[in-house]
Amino acid sequence: MSILDLRSMPVHTLLQVDVAVIGGGPAGLTIARELTGKADVLVLDSGGPSYEPGPQALNAVENTGEPSGGRQAPEGRGYNGSLSWLNAIPAFELRNRMLGGSTHTWIGKCAAFDDMDFALRPWLRLSGWPFERNELMPHLGRAAELLNLGPNVYDEKLHDLLRTAPEELRLDAKSLRYFFWQFSHERKKRGEPMRFASVARGLAQSGTKFLTNANVTEIRAEQRGYHSLSVASAEGNTATVRAKMVVLCCGGVENARLLLASNSLSPAGLGNTRGTVGRYLADHPRTTLMRFRKSRDIDTVTRHFNFYGLKHDGAPHFYLRGLSLSPAIQAREGLTNCAAYPVQIHATDDPWAALKRLAKGGGKSVIGDLLTVAGSAGMVASGAYQRLVKMRGLPHRSAELRFDVMAEQQLDPESRVTLSEKLDRFGKPIARVNWKIGETEVESIARLAQTIAVEFQRLGLPEPELAEWIASGDRAAAAFMDMAHPSCTTRMGSDPATSVVDRNAMVHGVDGLYVAGSSVFPTAGHANPTLMLVALSMRLADHLSERLAGERRPASGAQQSRQVV
Repeated sequence: MSILDLRSMPVHTLLQVDVAVIGGGPAGLTIARELTGKADVLVLDSGGPSYEPGPQALNAVENTGEPSGGRQAPEGRGYNGSLSWLNAIPAFELRNRMLGGSTHTWIGKCAAFDDMDFALRPWLRLSGWPFERNELMPHLGRAAELLNLGPNVYDEKLHDLLRTAPEELRLDAKSLRYFFWQFSHERKKRGEPMRFASVARGLAQSGTKFLTNANVTEIRAEQRGYHSLSVASAEGNTATVRAKMVVLCCGGVENARLLLASNSLSPAGLGNTRGTVGRYLADHPRTTLMRFRKSRDIDTVTRHFNFYGLKHDGAPHFYLRGLSLSPAIQAREGLTNCAAYPVQIHATDDPWAALKRLAKGGGKSVIGDLLTVAGSAGMVASGAYQRLVKMRGLPHRSAELRFDVMAEQQLDPESRVTLSEKLDRFGKPIARVNWKIGETEVESIARLAQTIAVEFQRLGLPEPELAEWIASGDRAAAAFMDMAHPSCTTRMGSDPATSVVDRNAMVHGVDGLYVAGSSVFPTAGHANPTLMLVALSMRLADHLSERLAGERRPASGAQQSRQVV
């Protein structure tokens, strides 16, 4: 194993490598994996192979923006699991300082961005990516394979691939369209979200070097072909890492903070000559749009919005069906991309929840669960048929069905990460986070809810109970939570006045310094970011591999002669 611990290494250790990857989450581990056998790589992480409380304290931020009143969105059990753990963590502090990063707390939810997310949309500030979605498709395919996903199809085209397609509702395509999500699982543990810690273990066994409990306190960009990293452990041990190329993979908050804090040679911070680092902070505002509380209404709606499965490469994959605003409405009304997904709140006497508890060894009331299952034999039998034969979601007994939403944000330069006056244990400023939610995204969310309600009425589906602030038109009463998806703080683009990295994810004006993860997204879309950031990391790894190979090629005879002269 090649996992080193800075705490037990000699004082003032010096390490020299081809590529230093800062951060052992999905972005950093993907890049290390793709460079295996092609470069001498060192992955640095401020945590270790397993959870320790000490490193997590470094996630503290000074929050001066939203959500100002704490996390206010409702909790619930269902398709997306319990969110109680998320509500208990302060906004923008949900980061996992250990190998595997954010995959230790995610639920595996994945989707690719739409074509329109990549396009120039004149009604949205700074929209448009520096390349089209088609260019990323090969990398999305490789990312899906790594994440153990099915086909990268997330719209109505998926219907043709499913074992049993949903009933056609004949939606008004000018108003709404279907959107699907799928879920990444461990290959050997179906139902367990993929944890990139297994990727780290595999890399260590194949020879990739890891330096754990290693906090990078500063990046120094040098002109002699190497960059220098100052590294320290919480116990006071220090090291220096010199690398031809450095890739910053610490997430949307920490990537910006570390660039800004690397200011001993550049007072404004690395890559920040135009004051762009940390700006355009976007997340996914989340809230509940509507509810259904009557059992018959819940059953009717879940017939159309549930899990649907297919077989891919011999393995089952299930997709969750939801709804998003049509491109036509977005363009006509100047709105952002957003999508609603069903969350089913299981009743206390749900037989499938009881079976799950029994399979895990029983809960507080084993006898009660046994009686619940025995009294619902027909429901269990039909559910097993639905799941195993038709590859559909299980028919739960539910207390409530709600539709939650995640929305894309209009980019705002004043929504940003800066440096606080408060210092961490290394004497470095912590991040000050000022997340702003604008009128455009609030209006987009309300419009989606109203459009779904109108369409359901037209189609003869049950009438939803809209969130009070939407029903009353009181936009000021809207309450949102962040989804721990900070993005765009080191966004990709061609203009250093509005971006931090170029189309190859290299920091403008700092040769050999790269950034990976959701912080480089030019726009944040509405979809969960992991699939996209893994694909972009693979794209970056290909670029680094080509660059390293080019540097190793011997110069031609003519070039050698000119160099000698």
